[in-house]
Amino acid sequence: MDWFTNIQTIYGWGRQYYTNADVARFVELNRITEKQYKQITGLTYPATKPVISVDLGL
Repeated sequence: MDWFTNIQTIYGWGRQYYTNADVARFVELNRITEKQYKQITGLTYPATKPVISVDLGL
């Protein structure tokens, strides 16, 4: 299967199909490279995941 071509095609259909986060997940699963992520989305693959802060009210 040509993952890159399939992901690129579906991403091109619109964000209701694949978001940037969806495409990033394919990098994590080693289906596409970080370079291919940039080719598909036009963005640099995130080097780190966003930090999520939760206030527990302690």
